[in-house]
Parts: sequence; structure tokens; C-alpha cells
Amino acid sequence: MVKIDERLRVRCFGLNEARALAEEIADDKAAVRALVRELFGDEVEVRKRAADVARRITERDAGPLERYADELAGLLESLPPDRESRTRWSRMRWHLGLVVPRVANTRERRMRAARVMSLLAEDESNAVRCSAVEGLGTLALKEPSLRDEAEAMADQYLWDGTKAMKSRARAVRKMLGKKYGER
Repeated sequence: MVKIDERLRVRCFGLNEARALAEEIADDKAAVRALVRELFGDEVEVRKRAADVARRITERDAGPLERYADELAGLLESLPPDRESRTRWSRMRWHLGLVVPRVANTRERRMRAARVMSLLAEDESNAVRCSAVEGLGTLALKEPSLRDEAEAMADQYLWDGTKAMKSRARAVRKMLGKKYGER
């Protein structure tokens, strides 16, 4: 069995480590459960790393984390904006901003996730705002009633976003089957 707590506490942890750990544990229910526990732990850096691993798992398959959809949405809602906290939570908000829409497997969960994406769209962090538009686009694919909102957010980002926001907005428009400039 993979020792999640030890793997998240190594000295050097980056994208390669997150991807490798995600691949190792995706099919191990006990390891995924341990990962989710770490998301709620006391160590901020470990929580951020756990969110990164959760993101990497859902990039391939949201299934292993779907049973935790409500807990993950609640966690994302509870993370304070950086301006209200001494702890920088933006990295965790940005990862969970992609995870929560991917694991939202019911209409109620998708609508809750959409409300959270709308809040993230106003975040100070450019990366968090980028995850908001991508997350809302992901939700709109499964929940047609969110399509207009996703398109409107993408259009707004195309109009007055940073380069990264414009790039994500173009990807969302493409995902939704629309070209830039098309209404």
C-alpha cells in the first residue's frame, strides 16, 4: 500500500511527483481516502500537494473521487481568499477549482459547483480565475442550463482577461463548440 502521508511530505514535490502519485493511487480506494483526509489536515503545504494529486487523478478519471464530491465542494467553499488570510490558499483553490466540477456527478452538485466557480471568477489570483472558467465550461458540458453562463464568462475573459485567461476562455469556447467571435 502506498503511504500517502509520507509521499506528500517529501522535501521536493512538484508536477512529476503529483502525476506519479496520482497514477499509483487512482485505483486504490484506501489510498484515495487517505488523500482526501490529507486535504483536510493541519499542514498547509501537504493540503496543497494533496489538491494537486487530486487534480491529476481527475484529469484521467473523476470516478475515484466522485464519492467525495460534497466534501470537496465544501472544502473549496471554505477556503478564504488570500486577502483575508495570512496563508496563501490560491494554489489549493486553483486545483480544487478543476477537481470539483469534474467530480460533480449530479445536477445538484453541478449547480453548487457552478456557484463556486462564479465566486472563483472574482478571485485575485489569475490561476484561480483560469480554473473558474475551465471548471464552468466542464460543468456546462454535463449541465446544459449552465451553457449560457459558461459562454458569458468565456466571452468576458476574452474581452478583458489576462493572456492566460484568454487562453483558457478560447479552450472553453472550443470545448463548447464555439469559435472566438461567434455568438
